[in-house]
Amino acid sequence: MGRKLFVRWTLSAVDNGDLHFNQPKTEASRAWISLSPRVMTALHRQAAIQMAAHPAGRLEGLVFANSDGSPLRPQWVLDQLRKRTAELGLPRIGLHDLRHTAANIMIAEGIPIAVISKTLRHATLATTINLYGHLLKDSADQAVLALTQALDRAAVGRSPAPGPGEVFQRAA
Repeated sequence: MGRKLFVRWTLSAVDNGDLHFNQPKTEASRAWISLSPRVMTALHRQAAIQMAAHPAGRLEGLVFANSDGSPLRPQWVLDQLRKRTAELGLPRIGLHDLRHTAANIMIAEGIPIAVISKTLRHATLATTINLYGHLLKDSADQAVLALTQALDRAAVGRSPAPGPGEVFQRAA
């Protein structure tokens, strides 16, 4: 994996007007997050752009900011996302939809739900299951199949398993 980044602040907008930096909402949100090499490359590229825009060539503030260093307005970011997705012929989505897309991809790839929950920084596993449990419909069948295969491997070389009703007959 690439590197880790510590989340110290979140940017929140009040009526898309006033922008405020706040501490993350939950303790789970104030933690290290893993980033892929691809994301790290993009962040380094953007940081270099920001550093070049400042006289001292140092990054003192936001990686994604206006030329004066102020935060990007949420509506502008959303407009840019929609512009880019339209150019690619993709459906119109919001920024939060990217989070759901990431969760869906992780579920489809078989990542354990507890890991997905931690990655999304949900306070509890129940939150993740409430939001994405419907995507796990095949999980019960997969769990039963895995258990059956494990028991079959363990039974190799032993007498066959009793059939229906035989358990009670042998015990008598």
